[in-house]
Amino acid sequence: MGAFYFILLRPVINQQKQQRRDISSLHVGDEVMTSGGFFATVTEINTFEDRPMEILFELAPGLEVRGNTNAIASIVRRSGAGDTEVFPR
Repeated sequence: MGAFYFILLRPVINQQKQQRRDISSLHVGDEVMTSGGFFATVTEINTFEDRPMEILFELAPGLEVRGNTNAIASIVRRSGAGDTEVFPR
């Protein structure tokens, strides 16, 4: 049973914790990769008490879409990081 935990469950749990940390530190201006494979810039973050967090993504100049935190696969570049990528492509 212990081997099952360390081989299968622990990596998944650590990945979920990392994803939650990344989402909680998300800021306007960060570049993200969506779960659909699109690169987008976060333009607005709305939090609500009665429903999940809503994020407005800009896919291209003038093209914005709404999504939730499940739409983010990874954070590519932080807004204050200049041209330095946090996670390489």
